[in-house]
Amino acid sequence: MKNKICFNVEQYRDKTLNKYIHAERTNRYAGARLKKLGTLYAKQVVEQAMVDGIMFDWPCKLKFDWYLADRRIDSDNWDFIKKFIFDGMQKAKVRGVVFLGNDSVKNIRGYDHDFYIDKENPRLEIYEMEVKQ
Repeated sequence: MKNKICFNVEQYRDKTLNKYIHAERTNRYAGARLKKLGTLYAKQVVEQAMVDGIMFDWPCKLKFDWYLADRRIDSDNWDFIKKFIFDGMQKAKVRGVVFLGNDSVKNIRGYDHDFYIDKENPRLEIYEMEVKQ
């Protein structure tokens, strides 16, 4: 697993599924704002990864390794964040090159999630995995 993109998972703590649902029910603009901010952060991280020479060979399967600071938020709530990340990957563009053309099954052949606790260095690492034909 050579290609890896790292996110500061704490940037998404206020955008997990339950928080997003609460925002949508409170005010539709609040939900839209969370999506916009979550997608923008992912776009910026992916663009920096592209500048650093990281590109995934689509189609591929993705591996999400979640290193969380604590166990207070359920894994299915964290899993929802991939929506913002895939949208950010589609918006990420460096020197005319788009990181991900679209997030359909044509490009994303699946994903695996594993969850760990790392109080010192919470993060999300996304790896490209080979697709078995």
